[in-house]
Parts: sequence; C-alpha cells; structure tokens
Amino acid sequence: MTHSGAPAPGMRDAAPFPAPAARHPSGTAHDDLRARLLRAGREAVDDQELLQLLLAGSHSPAEASQLATVLLDTFGSPARVLAARPDTLRAVTALGEAGITAVKTAEALGIAMARAALPESIHPQLATYEKVVEYCRSLAAHRDVEVFHLLFLNTKNALICDEVHQTGTANHTPVYPRQVCVRALEVGATALVVLHQHPSGDPSPSRADVEMTNRLRDALKTIDVDLHDHIVVAPGDAFSFKEKGLL
Repeated sequence: MTHSGAPAPGMRDAAPFPAPAARHPSGTAHDDLRARLLRAGREAVDDQELLQLLLAGSHSPAEASQLATVLLDTFGSPARVLAARPDTLRAVTALGEAGITAVKTAEALGIAMARAALPESIHPQLATYEKVVEYCRSLAAHRDVEVFHLLFLNTKNALICDEVHQTGTANHTPVYPRQVCVRALEVGATALVVLHQHPSGDPSPSRADVEMTNRLRDALKTIDVDLHDHIVVAPGDAFSFKEKGLL
C-alpha cells in the first residue's frame, strides 16, 4: 500500500553515549524516584524518568538516566521508543540486549492491557468499538514502517487472534488477498478487521489503500467472510473505512 502526505519521520541520529546529562542520580535519588511513582502515580514523573525506571533493572541509576535521555532524543517520545524494532534499538550505544528486552517487554505489556480492554463483540456499529480502535493504535500507531495486521473474528464477532500479515516500508506494505483468505479459513474466521498505520502521521487513506481494501473485501466475500472494517492509524488519530462509508 502507498499513501500520500509528508515523508514518514525517521529515527533521529542516535546520540553518542554517554549523552550530556543534567543529572547522574545516586542510588538514593533513584529510590526516591521509584517511591514517588508508587506513591503518586504516573503524573508524578516525566517521560525521561519513566524510561529511567524501566531501564533501572538492567543498568546503574546513572546509566539508566543517561540512556533514557538518549532514547527520547533519538526517537522523540516514549511510545516511539517502545515501538522501535530491536535492530533499530541496537543503534543506541550501551542499551544492550537486557535494555532492549526491557523496552520490548514494556511494549508487549501495554498491548496486552489494550487487548484486555477489548469488548466481547467487535463490530463498527457498537458503542464499544472505540476500544477496538484504541487497541489497533496500540498495535501499530507508533511504528516507523507500515505493518498490516489482521484481526480474525468468530460468528459472535469475538476476537479469535490477531496477526501480522506483512511488514513494509515507511510508506508501503504489500497485501495479498489470497493469503488473507487462506488464513481466515485456517482459523475459522467469519469476519475480519484489518489495520495498518501511516508513519507520516496522517491516517487518511490513499487511493491505493481504497483500491486494495475493495479487492480484499471482494476476495473475502467469495469465502463468506465479512470485512468489518479497515482502520488506518497514526500516533494522534485513526481513520475507519466503515465510519467514513467506504465499506
């Protein structure tokens, strides 16, 4: 798929490690930070401090503070840090496999929390569909390349499973309707919600997105599987084909 709009924002050049840091907290200062989070919650700590706490299990307090600053300078936001691919994270000197594992574990837990909030029935006409869109954004919105996801549903519109169909580039990912149909039959799906993201930040579908969606819908009809929706996500917004009358 392709889409129009500004070029996708790439990862900023990784800052050398150690980055100039305003603070090199001692163990006591780190303990105070941890206590503040547990006592007062998320609003009591900033983004840098959250990442610092995340990395404290694999690095010293001073290293965790420096790395948190480097990660924010490199990726721009905590969400983009968590969504970064492991090979991209390896470009950040001194993060190491333990730090990368901590980052990807945090991402996986966030997705698990979003999935737990999914309603029992997934359909665009239900008031609870907003939770589905939020889940779609948690899966893909902050990634730096397009990824096409498939959410397979049963006869009650409950989620059977969700899978990555294809991973592409910053502005294109291939979609193969035949493969989607085969997989839908394998898992016993009777409906699908599909999604992909636009790293450019604009979720508006391109002409190619619309044409591909129509081809996929028609292919699924031949095996009596309904395409409920195609959701295009971006960090700050989402576009539903169903809501906009394109399906």
